[in-house]
Amino acid sequence: MIYIQENSNEPIYLQIYRQIKEDIEQGNIVHEERLPGIRTLAKTLGVAVNTVIRAYAQLAVEGYAEARHGSGFFVLDNSNKDTERNYISQNISPISVEGSDLKQPVSLYDFQYGGLSYEQFPFKLWRKYTSQILLSSQKDLVNQYPDKQGDLLLRQEIKKYLHRARGMVCCEEQIVIGSGLHYSLDILCKILHKENNRIAMEEPGYNGARDVFINNNYNLYPIPANKDGLTLSSIYRSGACAAYVTPSHQFPYGTVMPIYQRKELLNWAIANDAYIIEDDYDSELRYDANPVPALHSLDMDDRTIYIGTFSKSLSPSMRVNYMVLPVRLLTRYYSLFHTYNSPVSWLTQRVLAAYMRDGYYERHVRKMCLNYKRRHDVLVQEATKMFGRKVVLYGRGAGLHFILEFPGGEEQEWLIKQAEKVGVKVYPMIPFWNDRNACPQNVIFVGYSLLDEQQIRKGIALLQSAWFSALP
Repeated sequence: MIYIQENSNEPIYLQIYRQIKEDIEQGNIVHEERLPGIRTLAKTLGVAVNTVIRAYAQLAVEGYAEARHGSGFFVLDNSNKDTERNYISQNISPISVEGSDLKQPVSLYDFQYGGLSYEQFPFKLWRKYTSQILLSSQKDLVNQYPDKQGDLLLRQEIKKYLHRARGMVCCEEQIVIGSGLHYSLDILCKILHKENNRIAMEEPGYNGARDVFINNNYNLYPIPANKDGLTLSSIYRSGACAAYVTPSHQFPYGTVMPIYQRKELLNWAIANDAYIIEDDYDSELRYDANPVPALHSLDMDDRTIYIGTFSKSLSPSMRVNYMVLPVRLLTRYYSLFHTYNSPVSWLTQRVLAAYMRDGYYERHVRKMCLNYKRRHDVLVQEATKMFGRKVVLYGRGAGLHFILEFPGGEEQEWLIKQAEKVGVKVYPMIPFWNDRNACPQNVIFVGYSLLDEQQIRKGIALLQSAWFSALP
């Protein structure tokens, strides 16, 4: 059994590789035995297919297994390998066995957040556009360094899309293509960092953004967030050079920032010569209303740095996002990054540009919304039916996750362990708090992007039995 430790510093593919290697060396997997199919193992573990491919490739490189065309990966004869260093004593105490990660159950229903189900990706159209571009008159660009800010055609399509979908007015010179939010925030940290190294940030908020700020030696000033939204009253005392916010769908509570708070935030930026970093990470995925206008569209003083992504609408493994810089920051951007090259391949950018140009991206978004709305509605219906008033859901109507609050006081550590016993994986809220002691203990985090409607029903039924079957 392979167990993935989500909070480990060891990459997931290395965890898979290491555990299979140990099983081979210990004789648990024998010569000529076929390893689990790549897609099967990826689905079982709730990881990306490419993650399993990397693990298997490493096993093949080191001679533990080999790929056979059309048949999969098979274990090679490792009888001459020195296995003494990997020997596990049979005299293991019951306590050490119970505490071992190897005894954790496989999650049959993983309510994770982040990955998308593979059938949602437009494989046929992507293959079609890739072939067209590789056979076009511009195919020689595949061997050239791409535009430093990203392919011009893609930036032009993004500009038009933002105007149609988000009510934004900008030019392609303001758009910088990146390889994910972390990349874009890292660029911003260097642009903004002069004498002031303080960032105001939602608390709780996205821990990935928090880590980038900390790694760039920024001090964090908390903007309190809860199920009712943000509390902005203290931001005037922050002395921050910028505020990082998720106004269209606050992460993790899922609230939408009301218009009066958006204006208040913009007034703060003007009064304090500061900037607003608007992370619009899943603005397309709204199920109860049309997408709300971007905060950027209200900004008349060029104070908003808008960050968008294709990770939630198209594919997280494609590693394509973008930011729209205020005109006043372009000179500093050019000064600091004039020798940098775009981190995203030209081919990926050009295919995406053609896909957007022909209207397929917006059709794809509409289709995604319909698919995920069905899953969203099933989860709400099943949770309401199975949990009743024992659980309160936050974050309805948008995105790919919910917060579950337990008025009865059940604590997240117990809830997570009980869920594991029945093969269901749910997640703690603690990582989203910078001050972890402030995190309420009766809340957990669940996503539903990798589960279909039937799996959601079964998962919720199992959670009901794990959490409430023994209660009156």
